[in-house]
Amino acid sequence: MTILSWHRGGVDRGVAVVLVHTWGSDGIEDWDRTGVAQTLAQAGLAVVAPDLPGHGESADVLVPPEAEPAKWTAHACLHDLDRLGVRRCTVVGYAGGGPVAGHLATSDDERVRVDQLVLVGCDDLVEEPHTTAVAAALRHPGARVWHPEAAEIIAFARRDRRHELGTLAQWLERRRWPAAPRLGALRMPVLLAVGAADPHRRRAPRLAQLFHDARLVTVPGDHRGALSSPELGRHIADFVCGGMSPAVTGSPARQRS
Repeated sequence: MTILSWHRGGVDRGVAVVLVHTWGSDGIEDWDRTGVAQTLAQAGLAVVAPDLPGHGESADVLVPPEAEPAKWTAHACLHDLDRLGVRRCTVVGYAGGGPVAGHLATSDDERVRVDQLVLVGCDDLVEEPHTTAVAAALRHPGARVWHPEAAEIIAFARRDRRHELGTLAQWLERRRWPAAPRLGALRMPVLLAVGAADPHRRRAPRLAQLFHDARLVTVPGDHRGALSSPELGRHIADFVCGGMSPAVTGSPARQRS
C-alpha cells in the first residue's frame, strides 16, 4: 500500500515522469486540467502524480510535527514509487512543489533513480508572503486577516474542502529547499521553466545558477497561466525524451494503492 494517493496515466511501460503539484492544489488540478499530463502521455511517457500530504486525496496523511514537510514528503514519494514499480524517473515540481522535487533529486535512496529534474515557476526563495498571518488563519478560521494578498492565499487553500488546513499551515512554515551545496552537487540535467509574466522570472536565474547543468526557458503566461501553455508541456516532453531510456511502471490507473 502507498502512503500517498497517486494519479497515474500515460503509457504502461514508458519513461516515468513524476509530477509534483504546488501548495494548496492537487495532482488533478495542476497537471490534468492544465493539459500537461495529456501532453506527456501523448509523447509516450508514463505519468505519476501524487497528492501531497494534507492535500486532496492525501488529506489524511499528516506530516510529523517535527519534520520538514518537503524532505519528509520526498521520502514518502520514494517509498511509494518503489511500491508502484518505478525504478527510474524524471521529477517535475511546480512552484511550492519545487522543494519536494529538489529533495527527490538529491536523495541517496537507491530504490528509485532520478535522472532529470524539471522546476516550473520556481526561484531561489521558498517562503510565501504573509506566512504567519496565513498559517494562523488556516489553523483558526476566526482569525482576522487584513492584507488582501494574504486573504487571497487563504481562499486558494480553502477552496478544496478536502484539504487538511493545519497541515497546509505546516507546509508554509517549515518547507525548505535542499541545501545549496546538495543542489550544486547534482550532475543530472535540470530544466527550469517560468512564465513570461511570472513574478518569479526575475529570480529564476539565481536558482538556475545553483545547478551544475541547468537551462532556463520562458513560456507564455503568468505564474498559474504558464501551466496551461502548450509550450510548457512540449518543453518538458522534449527534455525527458531526449535524456532517458525506458523505465517500468505499473498499468495506467487512478488509484491509491
